[in-house]
Amino acid sequence: MRHVITLICIATAAVFLLLHCGDPLYHFGGDGGGAGDGGNGGSGGEPPEAVSLFAYIFEFDSAWNEVAIEGARLCQLDTDNCAVSDRNGLVEVRVPRSHEEIAFTVEKEGYGSWVYPNVTDEEFPEVGFDPSDPVRFPMYTQEFMAEIAAQIGTPYPWEGGIVGLVRWVSPTKGVRFIAVGPTADQVGPSFYFDASTRQYSVDVEATTAFWGLPDFPLGEGGFAEVRPGVQQFEMAGAAGTCNHASWAWPGDAPNRIRIPVLQGYQTYGSMRCDDAVP
Repeated sequence: MRHVITLICIATAAVFLLLHCGDPLYHFGGDGGGAGDGGNGGSGGEPPEAVSLFAYIFEFDSAWNEVAIEGARLCQLDTDNCAVSDRNGLVEVRVPRSHEEIAFTVEKEGYGSWVYPNVTDEEFPEVGFDPSDPVRFPMYTQEFMAEIAAQIGTPYPWEGGIVGLVRWVSPTKGVRFIAVGPTADQVGPSFYFDASTRQYSVDVEATTAFWGLPDFPLGEGGFAEVRPGVQQFEMAGAAGTCNHASWAWPGDAPNRIRIPVLQGYQTYGSMRCDDAVP
C-alpha cells in the first residue's frame, strides 16, 4: 500500500512537471532523441562527429521528491564507453553521430537496471545535449520493482527481460501495444497501468488515461517475460498515426518500433505520434 500511495504521489508530481516543463520526463520519454533511419556513419574516411548525452539519474522518495543518485553507471551498450553519475545525479557519455542504432544501459546496485535505445542521427539528442537540460532517467529500487512484478504476476528478478512502452503525447486512453513480426511468440503477457487501481494489471486491455506514466517504472504498459533479443511492437487502437521512433529504433511499418531486450533488464521504448509536442 505504501508504494501504491507513492505511485499516486509520483503522478501528482508529474502533473506539476508536465504543466511547467512540457514533457513530464523533460523529453526523455517522449520527444528526446528522435530516432530516425539507421545507416552508415561518416563519409570519405572522415571520422563521425562526437556528440554528448547529458543525463540526470534520480529516484523518488516517499514524499515524491526527486533525489539525485550518485554512482549510477551509464554505458553505451556493448562497449566500454561508460561514465558514473556525480553527487548531483549528472553524467555525460560521448558517442559518435554515426547514424547507427545504439542503446544505453543505466545500472546501480540495489536498483532495477534499464535499457534505453536510440539512433545517432542528426536529431540525436534533441534534449540532453546541454548539461543544463539533461535527459531524465528515473530509477527504482529492487524492492519496489519486486512489488510491481507481483502486480502483474511475473517473477522478479525478471524472467528474460521486461518492456515498458509509452505513446507520446501521454496519456492517451485506449492505445494497445501488440508484439509483431517473426519474434512475436517470444513475448510474454501484456499489461497496462490501471488508473482505477493505480497499479499495473494483466486484466486491462489498453492504456488508461493517467498523467505522469512516462515517469512510472513500466510506462503506460508493456510485456513481461520477453526473450532477450531485438523485439518489435506496434501501437494500435487509439494510437493514431505514429511515424517517429523516439527512445526506440524504427520498425518495419508505421506505428512500429524495435527495441533491444536484455536478460534481467527493463527496456524503455517510446514513439511520437501525430499530436506530439514539437
